[in-house]
Amino acid sequence: MRKSLPVFVLVTLIALLPLMNALTPQDAMMEALKTGNYSVVEPYLSPLMKKVLTKESFEAIRESLIEAHGEIKSYELVKREEKGPYVTYYYRVTASKGAYTITVTVRDGKVEGFHLKGMPFRATPKALYPLLGGLTAFLILWAYVRKLGIAEVILGMALLFIILLIQPPVQSIPTFLGVSNVALLVVWTGFVAGLFQEVIKYYASRDKGLRKALYIGAGFGLGEALYVSGISVLGGGQVALLSALERFLALLFHSSTTVIFAHSYKRGRGREALLAMILVHWFVDSLTAYWHYRPSYLPLGVSYAVMLAVGLYLLRFLPEVKREAEGGVKW
Repeated sequence: MRKSLPVFVLVTLIALLPLMNALTPQDAMMEALKTGNYSVVEPYLSPLMKKVLTKESFEAIRESLIEAHGEIKSYELVKREEKGPYVTYYYRVTASKGAYTITVTVRDGKVEGFHLKGMPFRATPKALYPLLGGLTAFLILWAYVRKLGIAEVILGMALLFIILLIQPPVQSIPTFLGVSNVALLVVWTGFVAGLFQEVIKYYASRDKGLRKALYIGAGFGLGEALYVSGISVLGGGQVALLSALERFLALLFHSSTTVIFAHSYKRGRGREALLAMILVHWFVDSLTAYWHYRPSYLPLGVSYAVMLAVGLYLLRFLPEVKREAEGGVKW
């Protein structure tokens, strides 16, 4: 019996070795980011995170991170915070181009999210793609209309600022309540965007001339392009060239909707136009939200096609817009 004891202990230790080497959920997230091996963290992701952080989206995020800040050399846990059922771990990351902080939030032994904090300012040219797309559409409209409505552009940007204060918190309500159904999250995200954005644009442009309404929408779209590029620049991330096309179409979309509002309001059909644009915007942003959960070019292509169709509808009004610019229609 005494001789067999060491053998028993050895066998037991070998059997327990995988458990001893098992990563914690937070360490698994960091190790996956460091090595690029998605399978390391996949078993530790919550059901919602598995839907959001697919292998494709994980690889895209990591590629953006590596391009901007270099390969991750090491990481160390520096702080731990508890808030109710959530525990957030702060990791100091050392990369080849600098250092920054990543937080990993865990609940019930599953990763619920991770965020990048304190990123070194290291913008890539690709971060400016959204601005390039929006600015190109804006300049095309200005080149045709000629007379620039600076006050209206500023008003459009101010409207976007208001939207950025109220829309994101409302869109995050289902997630805060623990909803994990992707269909519900997608529909809610699109609905809130369509409702908030179109309503505020409607009341800002309904009693304006077409030229002024055009520049309100253009200012809103240009503000979006600036915001998207700004977030990417400050975050040190990169975006695809496709984002330039998206912002180009989005600016035309916003410009067209505000002109439609102004035109329809004068003819007593303002509310009908508002309802129609809310539904269209709801559909477009729901497809875009779905793309973030399930990256696929089909829903993205359909959303772009709808934005293009609404943008092209603007051609019907541009001759009148130009005449107003030449005649100097006032507020």
